Amino acid sequence: MKILLIDDNKDITELLSKYLRLSNHECHTSNDARNGLNMIENQHYDAVLLDLAMPNFSGIDVINALVEKNTIHNQKIIIFTASSKPNNDFTELIKMGVHSCLTKPIDPDELVSYIENIEIKNS
Repeated sequence: MKILLIDDNKDITELLSKYLRLSNHECHTSNDARNGLNMIENQHYDAVLLDLAMPNFSGIDVINALVEKNTIHNQKIIIFTASSKPNNDFTELIKMGVHSCLTKPIDPDELVSYIENIEIKNS
């Protein structure tokens, strides 16, 4: 699978991208949400793991830009956040076109299994 990981924490992107590659997935990363949005707009990914809390331009800004351009359904956006937003906030994001929401920390094996399950369901 081709996966994009957008998170401002370089330790997280480095660790998870190595783990995803070891699990035989192609993984691209961005530590800047604006750059991540550009990558989403110019390439197709089987899954995009998107952090919400990033400085200057947040994950919510990325989602809003994709909704505004009516392209959010072209990608499987998975919110990947340590945020403890209430479930109704996640429900709103799902209504906007986000595929699903995962909270950090997560066991890397569970993350890989979750992502691979998405692909199996959509094959």
